[in-house]
Amino acid sequence: MTPSNPARSPRPRPSRLARADRPPGRRRGRSLATGAALLALAFGACGKSQHEAGARAPAAEAAPAWAVADGKIAEERSADLAYQADAPTAGLEQPPAPTDNRKIVRTGELSLVVQTYDEARDRIDALVRAAGGYVDSTRVSHSEGQVSDAVIVLRVPVTQFGALLPQLRALGEIQAETTDASDITDQYVDVAARLKSARALEARLLELAATGTGKVTEVLEVERELARVRAEIEQYEGRIRLWDDQVSLSTLTLRLSTERPEIAAPAAPGFGERVSRTFHDSVDTLSDAGRSLLLGLVSMLPWLPLLIPGFFL
Repeated sequence: MTPSNPARSPRPRPSRLARADRPPGRRRGRSLATGAALLALAFGACGKSQHEAGARAPAAEAAPAWAVADGKIAEERSADLAYQADAPTAGLEQPPAPTDNRKIVRTGELSLVVQTYDEARDRIDALVRAAGGYVDSTRVSHSEGQVSDAVIVLRVPVTQFGALLPQLRALGEIQAETTDASDITDQYVDVAARLKSARALEARLLELAATGTGKVTEVLEVERELARVRAEIEQYEGRIRLWDDQVSLSTLTLRLSTERPEIAAPAAPGFGERVSRTFHDSVDTLSDAGRSLLLGLVSMLPWLPLLIPGFFL
């Protein structure tokens, strides 16, 4: 009879009923262990992110001052470009901007025929002073001791441009008239934005120049860049001043010409007048011939002593 091996005897498995009778503490322990493992992984990931962020922060702090300044200027320019890109969309959603904010350059030209220049000029000066403007330039042409033509350039406030034109038309006979309104709002806004960016860059460069640190080549580079930026600022400011002057004061060019008296055509001569003219012309011709003959004889007198002996020989 083969002896039984107790080591190889199958281990009795607990029945489902027995497993159900196990205490709930073991199941809760396994759940807690699983949750703890998940939390550990989550905290590890957060710690890694914070570590990477902290590693990037010192790198940003260690960047040179000019790099930080350029980065800020680039951010400002990017913000300006984003604003300009969003402007059309915003304009569709919002009501249109009032016309008072637009930059309009108004010009005009008026040609008149006046009786006398002096009288018209006195009237023009009075009208321009009443409108709050001034005479910018005058060019006058003379003929036979009198003013024949004149070109007068007026600068008047834009609010008085429309009211002044009818008063100037009444000074004489209108030969030609033109008016023009140019919208320079887009150019004005663009140059103003460039001026703002240039001033911000100038401030950054002044801060770098004030520190006085760095190599000589770096200091010279900052000074050259500062000179270039200041030249741009002067150009932008000059353009802005010119546009402000053109927008606030309209330019009106007056071309004046005086009336010239008409000269009547001479009447055709009658028969009697023609006979008289013919007789006088004949007398004048005969007189001219007699004078010519007499002059010829006189011119021959010096030759008579020589001619007479030769005639008799």
